[in-house]
Amino acid sequence: MHIYKSLFCDDVCQDKRKKIIRKIKYHAGLTSTYVIVLANGNDYFDLIPGYVLKQKAYPIKDLHIMGLADGYDSAVILVIKMIGVFFEKYGTYQFKDFLMQEKEMNFTGYNRK
Repeated sequence: MHIYKSLFCDDVCQDKRKKIIRKIKYHAGLTSTYVIVLANGNDYFDLIPGYVLKQKAYPIKDLHIMGLADGYDSAVILVIKMIGVFFEKYGTYQFKDFLMQEKEMNFTGYNRK
């Protein structure tokens, strides 16, 4: 599990983000929380409901967590905001390639040896 260093959170999840990350790590229950991760394939993001991550067999090892939101509507609004921020930073909508090229700088867990 790799977490974006500038993790995007909505107003509800901002104060509880460490607790939510711990719950994801140990497969604890998250009822209304949505986790925004980088998608595999051509899509940019996947919105994963927190209750899905409670399954022990769910592969959280390869997730690149970009944001946390309370509820689906809030997650969609946060994704729109994230796309705007990345467009301003990289100047293109193909920002996923740039994020993965710089994953040692952008995500936690890659600097360990």
